[in-house]
Amino acid sequence: MTALACISVSGIQLPISLLERLSFGDVELGERLPALRAAAGASSVAVLSTCQRTELYATWEVAAAPEALLRALAADRRVALADVAAAAQVHVHDGAARHLLRVATGLESFVLGESEIAGQVRRATTAAKAAGVLDLELERLLAAAVAASRRAHRGSSLTDTGRSVATAAVDTVAAWNGGSLEGKRLLVVGAGSVAAAVVRRAAGLGARLTVCNRTRRHAELLARSGARVVDLAELPECLAASDVAVLATAAPRPLVDEDCLARAGRAASEPLLMLDLCVPRNVAPSVRGLPDVHVIDLADLRAGGAGAAETFEDDVARAEQAVEHELQRYLRWRSTRSAYRAVRGVDAAADDAPGSGGRVPALTRAQG
Repeated sequence: MTALACISVSGIQLPISLLERLSFGDVELGERLPALRAAAGASSVAVLSTCQRTELYATWEVAAAPEALLRALAADRRVALADVAAAAQVHVHDGAARHLLRVATGLESFVLGESEIAGQVRRATTAAKAAGVLDLELERLLAAAVAASRRAHRGSSLTDTGRSVATAAVDTVAAWNGGSLEGKRLLVVGAGSVAAAVVRRAAGLGARLTVCNRTRRHAELLARSGARVVDLAELPECLAASDVAVLATAAPRPLVDEDCLARAGRAASEPLLMLDLCVPRNVAPSVRGLPDVHVIDLADLRAGGAGAAETFEDDVARAEQAVEHELQRYLRWRSTRSAYRAVRGVDAAADDAPGSGGRVPALTRAQG
């Protein structure tokens, strides 16, 4: 039977600076996957890299080798093996499968039950398939994780409240403003799924929205929410004209630093509030020391308990049940496939036996 292992580095307990060093950008991931598989000696590999975690899932034909997977991650990201080993959790066999399903349903997120992670699992699947490093067993497990997410959120208040890191961040800002963003000039940098969630939530709370993105065509889709769309080259001017800026891009390096803010030349009575929802961070750490700027990143949201104020006991129980349901379906499929492969192996061995003269005739019921 194929062996499975997972290396999980979660930002829930760790400094964002370490998670940044271990993260993979969308473009480079496709390039690194074959090298990771080779370094781990694995049959297949998939990487889930988000603002909250970096996780590697791999399969082997004989025995799981999580230590090799750990070494592969450390070497690829050029991080000391001791640092990665101290930060990582290792899951093997059924435990690795259960962990992935819990991640996909939002049970391992700091915003409990968040829904963005299922889409990130889909993208991890797509990247692994495109790179040619995904076998059937791992692909089936990733599909089971997405199915568990759908089952957990179907008819759940977790879906009704649109729980995600993005909405938790917007709600945090609104709470500081008496529960509303009415009239606040809110800048969203980015046009992906996180940025879209920010726009939807902020529009509903009355914010005056501007979306700034490198590719204007992608940002135009968010104009339906009433947002003004501008090019990323206008970022300094947009910062100067905003009360709040939410950064949600996949940029590999900071977009906002001291020089950018100096060019903005912002002259306002209120400090500029910037929410950085990215790993790697979009706001340079040095910006925190500037006057008239207040930066909140994922570590701050986590420390402040964003998304944890409400309790959803029934919905969490539903998510746990969804995980177990889809896990057992996956394990039954894997067991059946393993048995079928074993029978095929016996047949092949019989064909090759001396004097067999080819395939051994199948036994009838009476002969069995």
